[in-house]
Amino acid sequence: MPNLPRRWILAGLALVALCPALLRAADAAKTIVGYWEGIITAPRGELPFAIEFSAAGDNAWKGSAECLPQGVRNFAFEAIKVTGANVEFTLNGLPGDPHFKGQLAADGAAISGDMSQGDATLPFRLTRTTKPAPKPDAHAVPAKGEAGKGVAGQWRGSISPVPGVELRLQANFESGADGKLTGHLLSLDQRSPPISVEALTEKDGAVQFEVPRIRSGFQGKLNTDGSELAGEWTQGGRATPLVFKRLPTKN
Repeated sequence: MPNLPRRWILAGLALVALCPALLRAADAAKTIVGYWEGIITAPRGELPFAIEFSAAGDNAWKGSAECLPQGVRNFAFEAIKVTGANVEFTLNGLPGDPHFKGQLAADGAAISGDMSQGDATLPFRLTRTTKPAPKPDAHAVPAKGEAGKGVAGQWRGSISPVPGVELRLQANFESGADGKLTGHLLSLDQRSPPISVEALTEKDGAVQFEVPRIRSGFQGKLNTDGSELAGEWTQGGRATPLVFKRLPTKN
């Protein structure tokens, strides 16, 4: 073996030590572990969603899904299968049990394929990215409402029409000079335009209204200090518990 300068021997040893680390980093980039953002291409437009995969043992993973326009937040799932570049996962428990089947790109930066739900099959694409830092949720439902009188004011609550889905609603009610109550609803997660409320009444704390545009309605009752309005939301023949919390009055 030729007599190499010491500095070259040390450099060679450093390279040998570094190579496994480089290989491990390259392999990690080609696994599904990490945070992904993407879109499902639907007939009415693109639906954004995000997935986070983490390792759960040898050849096992667990995931968390988020699709805010559909009211899906931190939805945990474990039906995940990876065979080579083929990736499959199912959000069991959501309506239609959405099933994703795609391929991991050679560079590990994207997963693309089809999502099937019920009778529909739609293309999807996920891109590996850095998980964003948590931000204050401007649409959060307060743990406790503000005390007040009557139904006039701003209210916020949420409904869970099916397990794993939570849609937040905001109700804005006003009382005219003649005492007539009017109002509208906002579906905060779906970012819908204001939806008019009809037949809004309040008597002795009992409140009810109808939302003809979406064939819905609500019946409930104010609590003692007027901070909550608890009752049932009905839509499509189904009743769902709904508790509105009064929001602070804006100055």
